[in-house]
Amino acid sequence: MKNLKGKGDLIMEFGMFYVLESPDGDFKRAYDEMLGQIEYAEELGFDSVWLAEHHSTAYGSMANPAVAMAAIAERTKKMKIGTLISVLPLNNPIRIAEDYAMADIISGGRLQFGVGRGYQPTEFKQLGVSMEDTRARFKEELEIITGLWKHKNFSYDGKFYQLDNVTLRPRPIQPEPPIYVASISPETFEIVADMGLNITATPTLGTLEDVKGQLKDARAALIEKGMKPENIDFPVNLQMHVADNAEVAYERTKDYFNWYFKEVGALVPGADGKAPKSYESWDAVAENLSSITFDQMREGGVIHVDGPQKLIEEIEGMQEAFGLKQLSCWHRVGGMSDKLVRESMERMAKDVIPYFKKKEAKQKA
Repeated sequence: MKNLKGKGDLIMEFGMFYVLESPDGDFKRAYDEMLGQIEYAEELGFDSVWLAEHHSTAYGSMANPAVAMAAIAERTKKMKIGTLISVLPLNNPIRIAEDYAMADIISGGRLQFGVGRGYQPTEFKQLGVSMEDTRARFKEELEIITGLWKHKNFSYDGKFYQLDNVTLRPRPIQPEPPIYVASISPETFEIVADMGLNITATPTLGTLEDVKGQLKDARAALIEKGMKPENIDFPVNLQMHVADNAEVAYERTKDYFNWYFKEVGALVPGADGKAPKSYESWDAVAENLSSITFDQMREGGVIHVDGPQKLIEEIEGMQEAFGLKQLSCWHRVGGMSDKLVRESMERMAKDVIPYFKKKEAKQKA
């Protein structure tokens, strides 16, 4: 991703996103539909695909995104293939570095690596990992992964991990695969700035205006710490369905979105009234999700269920607020039917993506 040199204008890229919810438990159908949609997305002109790691619930069936990346790499030629996110505290950092190095190699250097510390207590409990020290553990794991990718021989002496002259095999094709850290907290901004990385966000757990404000502040903080504005890239993931108008989109998707928010509302920290100490700020999120309505989600910009013009306005608002360069489009929400997902993709490809390509062409002229 590069800025238009000399002008600072933005080149927008559009991606697909999958948690791969499977309400009916038919995982074969879910995977087949996802892979078919991704092939079609490349035909339509989408630039990337992003995958989210989740475990042991109907909410998500992407236990190891690196496995799906390998399949996607064989079915596509140009699309970047990323994670939003890989949950670092649930895995060994050396294994993570190996798995995603393989994905980068198989895809010919198309890896985009989004990482985070995770948030669903059920996953941590089932995998036997404590949630109380995830921030510190996450920092160590991220430092190890980047160190293994950058250095032929790497040693590390931390609280949780000690490495003695470890050589990673295989190594990524890209000298430094782009890394994005999922966060909205100042504490993580410090980690991101110190390591020269970028942030990614999803308005699912807050309004779009909240996310715009948080990323605007993060951008200012990173610039103050010395990061060049042209190197800042904050991908945003937005749940959406694009149709002729709001009424059509609403009727098509309300049941899917209602299922999704009911499901995620039961999985966030604090949903059972007992958020871990390091996740106490999620109590308010859990309370909001337990009572939020479909209409409130739309009004708050948490989801986009409307015509293409409204989406164009929302994208331009994010460009103005914090310099949006990548939008990850979550079309398959709540196990939405393959037909509806493809129709939304088609409207996006017909009426939204060309608008920004034409806009960029004018800026270049």
